[in-house]
Amino acid sequence: MSVSSKDASLLNDITVMMTDPSQAQNDEKIETIMQKIRNLDPKKTGDQLRLASCHFMTMYHTRKAMTIGMSDDPRMQQPDQAGMMSQLMGGLPGGGGGHESGQDKLNLEAVEKFKLAQRRDMELGWKLLNISSSNSQAARTARVLKIEVAQRLEDSYKLKEAFDDLMTKQLSEEENMVAFTAAPFLGDWKTMMKLGKKIEKMPGGLEQLHMMSLQLPIPDFTLVYDLCKEYKLNRKPAPKIETLTWQLFNVQKIRVKFKDVECGQFEEKRQELMAEINKQGDVEWEDVPNTSHVHVKRMGALCQAVSFGEIPMMLNGPWLQDKIHVRGRAEMPLMSEEMQAQAMNGGNPWMGGGGMPDPSQMTILIQEEEWDLTRSKENAKMYSGTYSLRQRPQLPKDKAITPEHAPVNMTFDCQVFIGDENNDAITNGDEQKNPNDPNNANGDEEKTDGNDDNEEDDDSDECIQPAEDEETGANDVNKIVTEFDDLELD
Repeated sequence: MSVSSKDASLLNDITVMMTDPSQAQNDEKIETIMQKIRNLDPKKTGDQLRLASCHFMTMYHTRKAMTIGMSDDPRMQQPDQAGMMSQLMGGLPGGGGGHESGQDKLNLEAVEKFKLAQRRDMELGWKLLNISSSNSQAARTARVLKIEVAQRLEDSYKLKEAFDDLMTKQLSEEENMVAFTAAPFLGDWKTMMKLGKKIEKMPGGLEQLHMMSLQLPIPDFTLVYDLCKEYKLNRKPAPKIETLTWQLFNVQKIRVKFKDVECGQFEEKRQELMAEINKQGDVEWEDVPNTSHVHVKRMGALCQAVSFGEIPMMLNGPWLQDKIHVRGRAEMPLMSEEMQAQAMNGGNPWMGGGGMPDPSQMTILIQEEEWDLTRSKENAKMYSGTYSLRQRPQLPKDKAITPEHAPVNMTFDCQVFIGDENNDAITNGDEQKNPNDPNNANGDEEKTDGNDDNEEDDDSDECIQPAEDEETGANDVNKIVTEFDDLELD
C-alpha cells in the first residue's frame, strides 16, 4: 500500500512526539495529532501508521486518566491515613507519612466524558490493529497491542479473541510475558501456569514483571501467580466467557482490630511495639478513615483492590467464589538523616555529590499487604478475615541487620463492607454485564477442561500450535522506539 503525504506527515509527527521528551507537554500538538488519528480510515492506512497511532492513543489516555485522578493506580490518588497503623509503621526509619490528607473527589462528569472518549478511540484502535498480512512483523506486533486494547475496553470477548490469536504462534520471550499477563483475566490458569514455568527459567523473568508493576499502573502478576499455585487453580476449568464481567464495587466501610505483631529475630523490638499498643488501652475495633478511594474491582477472572494503608498500592488476586484474597507489594528507597535534611532545605537528596546514588548501597523499604477475607453468611455485604501488613528494609549486602532494621509484620482482624445505599453487594454468577461486553456475542467459546497434577508439571508446548512461517516479506516496516517505555513498534 502506497503511503500518502498526509499519512507520512502524521507518522512523522507521532514519531517525533513519542521520542522527543521536550514535546511531551505540548498539549496543543498532542490534541492535533489525536484528531488526525481519529479521522483515519483503517482500510486505507498503512501498517506502520496503524501501529504508531494505536500506541499513541494508549499513551494519550493513560496520561488523561492520571490528569483527572481516575487512574487505576492508587499511587496517583492515595490519601494519608491516621490511627494505630500509622503510629506504628511511621516509626520505621524513613517510613510513614508523606501524603497530605483530604482527597479531592473525582469530577464524575469528567470521568464519564473520559470513558466515552477512551472507548471510542480504543474501538478505532482495535480496527487499526486488524492487519491482514498475518505473517508480517507488523501483524505480530499488532497481536500484542490487541491484548492491551481489549483490556482498556474491558471487553472479555475481544481479549479472548486476541489471546487465542496470540497463542496460535510460537511465542518470543516478550510475547510469553504478555500472554502470561493476559491469561488471568480470562481465568485460563492452566495456560498461566505453563507460561509461568517458562518465565521462571528466563534470567530475571519474574523479577522483570514485578519491577514493571512498580513503575506502571499494572497488577503485579507474580503475586497472582503465587495465589494461582496456592489455590491449584490450574486444575479447574476456565470459566465461560459470558461470565467474565468487569465491574466496580464501592467499599462502604472498613474496620480493623489489632491481632499481633512479629519482628523476626528481634523479640525486644516486638515487646517495644506491644508496649506502645497496650498504652492505648484495650484493643477495640477501629474504623479506617478516608476509605472513599477504596474499591474492589472485578476484571474478568481477576480481582483488584485498592490499598487502605499508608503506602499506596494495588492488590490483586484471582476472582474467587465468596472470597477476597488479594496481595500487593510496594518498594521505596529510604533516605538517610543527611538526605532528609537536604530534602527539607529544598535540595534533591538523590543527587548528592553531583551524581545519582549507587543502587547497591541503598536501603529499600518493602511493604506488603494482604487481604484474606470470606463472605459472611449473615451479611452478604460483609467480608471478614485477616488483614496483614508487613514492612521490612532490604539492606545493602555489606550492611548487617540491627534492631533498627527489624521487620514489622502486623496482623489485624478485618471487616470490609462492600457497597452502599445505592450499590448492591457483590453477586456471583449474575453480575450486571459490563456495557463494554457485546450483547450479541456468541457464548460458545471452547471451555478448557480441568487438569491433574501430571499436566501441571508438563513443560510441553501443547498450549501453542505449530508456528506459521514468520519470515517477513514485502510488508516489512521500520521500527519505532518510543521514549515512553522503549517498546519497539515494528
